[in-house]
Amino acid sequence: MERNDVGGVFINGKAQVLEMLQYLTPEEKERLIRQIRPRNPQLADEMMETSITFELLPKLPSQVIKRILSYVKAPILGVALKSLTTSDQRKVLSVCERSYAEEAFKVMNTRLSNETRDIERACSRIKAVISALSKKRIISL
Repeated sequence: MERNDVGGVFINGKAQVLEMLQYLTPEEKERLIRQIRPRNPQLADEMMETSITFELLPKLPSQVIKRILSYVKAPILGVALKSLTTSDQRKVLSVCERSYAEEAFKVMNTRLSNETRDIERACSRIKAVISALSKKRIISL
């Protein structure tokens, strides 16, 4: 947080940078974070965490998806998968162990009473797992 002495205008550069992240491509985000990390590792970590979404999951390498899903129960994945396209659902399920994938698929095709809320919660939970594993350097994004 900074204060501009000229006009007394409040400029929150950090918030602006974090907001800008949503408009960048993954390559641009990675380059920006890499440039910021040597000067401000804490900001780089926060930027990385802000840029993590559930929709990132199918874009990751198969081994990383497997590692992430080893920390997620199949029913939670099944609910979260409802938010993805069919091709992304297939990609994620194809890297799972068969019984896990079958359980997730079954839940994915089940109607829920409050589906929107449940999907949002499941996606948030998986996003939190991705973020935690990334912070602990168990996975790299």
